[in-house]
Amino acid sequence: MFREKWLKAVKEKDSVLCAGLDPAEYEMGRGPKGLPEGTNKAEWAKDYVRNVAPYCAAVKPNFQYWKGEGDVETLKEISKLAHELGMVVIDDSKLADIGSTNEAGVYYAAKRGADAVTYSPFAGNIQEVGEQGEKLGVGIISMCLMSNPQYEAEKNKLVSADLEEEYKTRNIIMVDSAPHVKQYVKLAHDANKYGIEGIVIGAPSKKNHIMEQEIETINEYVGENMLVLLPGVGAQGGEAEKIWEYFGPDNVIVNVGRSLMFPKDLTHEETAKNYRSMLNELRNKKA
Repeated sequence: MFREKWLKAVKEKDSVLCAGLDPAEYEMGRGPKGLPEGTNKAEWAKDYVRNVAPYCAAVKPNFQYWKGEGDVETLKEISKLAHELGMVVIDDSKLADIGSTNEAGVYYAAKRGADAVTYSPFAGNIQEVGEQGEKLGVGIISMCLMSNPQYEAEKNKLVSADLEEEYKTRNIIMVDSAPHVKQYVKLAHDANKYGIEGIVIGAPSKKNHIMEQEIETINEYVGENMLVLLPGVGAQGGEAEKIWEYFGPDNVIVNVGRSLMFPKDLTHEETAKNYRSMLNELRNKKA
């Protein structure tokens, strides 16, 4: 399964770095945070993967950036190339629909060569998508604690809780005599209950709403061996260090996107090498 593939890549690369692959095309107007005018996106992406491969254990194409003409075939080529270079492929589709539609998403992620696919449990069907991933041989990485400002209200929403489930007493909040828990607690609980292989936790920072207590709570429900996809790591990488206090040193998939795709003064290869060294120094403190 995906966990074994990831750990194998980590060992071979001596890295937990994941190369984000969501290049904005020039017409999107992102300036230096997007592709230059006239760039062949497919060739740029394959060169990027080749350059970062010695220092990255994974590559994560965001499917929203790959919906143009010929893009699906390019993603298949990227997956094949990444596998040849010893990396796993995470399809960042954030599936969020009814069961049959999610199944189609997992199926086509597999057809594109993905080892895992991201999933947004908006519809509440975590068990079902977990079973679909297992059937199709694709790991499921479920959203749990996002760092964007709007998610602060979402994580704190109260949802009903079955007292027969193994919820910590301190997490239970009674509303009109009925037990509830915060939404992020239920997402962590259900990810563990239904055999989901990974969860998404945003990098904690003074600039966002994520608190260490929340990470500790998630860890209590999923255990230290759950894979954590960690987006939003800043240039110094310090935000990632807090995660390793709760999850094993090989279990955190540290995604770096813009600053790796579009470095200011260094090459892709140099930037990836620097990130790997920085992250290894941080995680080895927790080993």
